[in-house]
Amino acid sequence: MVFTEPELEFLRSQRIGRLATVGPSGWPQVVPVMYAFNDSGAFEFDVDGIKLRNLTAEPRAAIVVDAMGPKRGVTVQGRAELIGPARARLTGVRKFSWGL
Repeated sequence: MVFTEPELEFLRSQRIGRLATVGPSGWPQVVPVMYAFNDSGAFEFDVDGIKLRNLTAEPRAAIVVDAMGPKRGVTVQGRAELIGPARARLTGVRKFSWGL
């Protein structure tokens, strides 16, 4: 996935996003996460409890990173993979940004 320079600058300046995973009922589950944004354009974050359960069963996920005043943000949809006992990486397939 290719990010624009303003998107990259914004994502590197933030540390908290909201991660959406697919729950067992098929409904989304959204939780805040602290993330690291790596050079390949993937998000890495800790997973436990509900996040771990959901991503183990269904790797589709999305993250939104936004800021108010002025309204701006980036949403990334993709697939997450477990990269450690309590760590996951979300690699994007689609993205949407606003205000950048």
